[in-house]
Amino acid sequence: MAGANRPLLTKLLLPGKCADWELIGFAPSEGSFQVGQVSCVVGAAELGWAFDTGGDGPDRLCGILTEQFAALPADRGSSQQPNGVFKVDHVVVVSESPSQTKAVFESFGLVGKGARSVGSGDSQRSQCFFWSGELLIELVGPAVEQQGASPRARIWGVTFVVDEFVALLALGGGLISGPRDAVQAGRQIATAGLQQELGVELAFISPHNKSPGA
Repeated sequence: MAGANRPLLTKLLLPGKCADWELIGFAPSEGSFQVGQVSCVVGAAELGWAFDTGGDGPDRLCGILTEQFAALPADRGSSQQPNGVFKVDHVVVVSESPSQTKAVFESFGLVGKGARSVGSGDSQRSQCFFWSGELLIELVGPAVEQQGASPRARIWGVTFVVDEFVALLALGGGLISGPRDAVQAGRQIATAGLQQELGVELAFISPHNKSPGA
């Protein structure tokens, strides 16, 4: 549950004009839209985030712009967007030294779990996950870190959960690619165009399979 996985990521600072976000089915109002526990502020000069830390915190977390405090939205039941998005599934963070970044994240209060390596050879990458309420922060980096690598990190992408893909696919114009089978069994994923305009990689994924053993 959200209360057991703190600090909660409660705000994302996202580049891109409101008109570009509207093209892919979001409905910003006064420069932001809400999905689940997260308030997404668009038109930001820099990718960043904020947490409900309840007190002072760093203004940079491994180089990522971090606002001091953002309270959990009071009403999360009315946050579904016109494109079917109703919450954030995960936020992808990349680092050239994921082990050092992981240590900083954990000192901030995030709890890392599910570390693994994927791929092989020179393309092998490490992954580590941090629950933050109803969403995950996925930390990605090289499986073999170079000596002297910096823990400086950046937000690379955001994956939203959709109840179905009908509204997204109706957007047309080549704005959405997919859906196709996701890595997680029983789920499907689609990706958005406009990455250059939005300044962040975006994907849309179906809800978790709730069947026994999932």
